[in-house]
Amino acid sequence: MRVPQNTQNYISTSQAARMLGLSVGTVQRMVQNGAFKAFVTHGGHRRILSSSLDDYCKEHGLSPNWPERLHKPPQVCVLHDVEHMSPALQSLQEWACVTVMTHPLDLMDIGQAMAVLFVDARIAWLHASPVHLQNARLQDAHIVLYNSHSLPSHSPLHEARHLQLFPGDISTDLVDGYLLCLRRGQPQSALCH
Repeated sequence: MRVPQNTQNYISTSQAARMLGLSVGTVQRMVQNGAFKAFVTHGGHRRILSSSLDDYCKEHGLSPNWPERLHKPPQVCVLHDVEHMSPALQSLQEWACVTVMTHPLDLMDIGQAMAVLFVDARIAWLHASPVHLQNARLQDAHIVLYNSHSLPSHSPLHEARHLQLFPGDISTDLVDGYLLCLRRGQPQSALCH
């Protein structure tokens, strides 16, 4: 499957499953069988073209429940080391306003500037090529480098002024704290931690 153009609107299989009242596994099989136009991210997550889901629903006389939030890209992203997946990440993947990814190219799927990006310091490529964190979509994002105790001493990220270092692992409490600040309209520089 091809990587999509950034102007397209894509949704996850879990979002499509909730909208259609199906299980995630059923939607994943539908993607594999070609029922939807979709692609698989480098992190292994399926993304369905929203217009393809619309077409499928029209063809089958279904009325999907299109929540307003699906028309907007997520405000919070988590870029995590694929070798260290945790139960917290499984929970965060189900949150409507959070996107969990395991590859920097997944950032290309985000069509709007994000409010907060959490990045796992254990990702090996991060220390050799932190240029991914200077993407235009991240221009105004608050970037939190978690597991910062794993940051190698030679990493150029020690000098990055736009990053906040957090020694612990990602957790639902950490993300929830940032979301609470976003809902209260706190300025980016005053986000809670």
